[in-house]
Amino acid sequence: MTFDYFFRPEGIAVIGASNDPLKLGYEVFKNLKGYRDGTVYPVNVREELVQGVKAYRNVKDIPGRVDLAVVVVPKRFVRQTLIDCGEKGVKGVILITAGFGEVDEEGKREERELVEIARKYGMRIVGPNCVGIMNTHNDMNATFIMNAKKGDIAFISQSGALGAGIIYKTLKEGIGFSKFVSIGNMADVDFAELMDYLANTEEDRAIVLYIEGLRDGRRFMEAAKRVTKKKPVIVLKAGKSESGARAASSHTGSLAGSYRIYEAAFRQSGVMVADTIDEMLSMARAFTQPLPEGKRVAIMTNAGGPGVLTADAIDKYGLKLANLEEGTVEELRSFLPPMAALKNPVDMIASARGEDYYKTAKALLKDPNVDMLISICVVPTFAGMKPREHAEGVVRAVEEVNNGKPVLGLFMAGHVSEEAKEILEANGIPSYERPEDVAAGAYALVEFARAKGILKE
Repeated sequence: MTFDYFFRPEGIAVIGASNDPLKLGYEVFKNLKGYRDGTVYPVNVREELVQGVKAYRNVKDIPGRVDLAVVVVPKRFVRQTLIDCGEKGVKGVILITAGFGEVDEEGKREERELVEIARKYGMRIVGPNCVGIMNTHNDMNATFIMNAKKGDIAFISQSGALGAGIIYKTLKEGIGFSKFVSIGNMADVDFAELMDYLANTEEDRAIVLYIEGLRDGRRFMEAAKRVTKKKPVIVLKAGKSESGARAASSHTGSLAGSYRIYEAAFRQSGVMVADTIDEMLSMARAFTQPLPEGKRVAIMTNAGGPGVLTADAIDKYGLKLANLEEGTVEELRSFLPPMAALKNPVDMIASARGEDYYKTAKALLKDPNVDMLISICVVPTFAGMKPREHAEGVVRAVEEVNNGKPVLGLFMAGHVSEEAKEILEANGIPSYERPEDVAAGAYALVEFARAKGILKE
């Protein structure tokens, strides 16, 4: 299956493109003007120019090839617009217009009619009632929201507004996405088909899903079993409570169902389940690292409290503190001060410099009882310390040992840690700000290693 016409179209028509900054068609076309893999055409029945670009009265008037149409017209014009797209030879339609299946039974009937039209012409529809699609790797922002930061996490959201909110949150936190799909009512294209497509792309390292309900649970689970053999899939499922399930059903017209049934089915198909947005993102970010062979974690820190909290957090996720070999303890004793705690978690104390981080990380990574390492740093700037030196020490150790064990960072000094976090991230080491977040990342690596048959229990 290929959905390249949704993510790498040669030509894009924005039907309903506008010069009015108060209209969605204005934002969609403005966002797409930076698209690098093809030509973007505005379609407007009244204007000759839209945002300085020649406009066409009908998609069929466009002289070039159009693979993708973004439809932002009033509901009463949608049916004829789809027919026009079909006659033009459009392959994919992003139907942003709302007022269909999420409203009432008549809306659901109208949705079915739109899908029948699309089928007649060999088109596929994402939506209706959606925000659109992004591909940050070619600057395609076919939405009316801000661009996400470029990254390697593919994100499919059943709620457009929540998806937008998460993108804005991640912009602040420096977390990147490769693709974003606001799937809306799923009248046609659904989670299963998108997952199958994303399983075979190079730039999408992990797949995260916000799900309110599924119309075909069996189809989803069958796809999930295929996809999780290749890539991690992480789900945040809304509607856990009875009240939440009713709200989810009314939001996108989806079938919420019993959360316990969903959760069991997810786990049987290899999907990881997150309880919160932060947990979902923390789990997904970990997959810049290799998979561990076991669940024994070593923790190194320059402060005792964060080490204890992180130990508590990994225990909550069913991971274990590694029992360090005596040779490792002796090596640590040879360079760390007498006040240092040499058992796991290894507390190097507050005076630890970049060289201490380098030597400690190197010793722990070489220990055969250690499957993965969490490096913690708190307040790295007193006594003449440079904010970057601790991160540089860890990176240097990883490069020298190079034995494929995953390493996660936990830098807890807010903006003071930014430079250090950037160094870690640039070297593929995810850096977190809270113990529970780094523990979630470690857990995700272990769970996917288990699903892949790598984990030695």
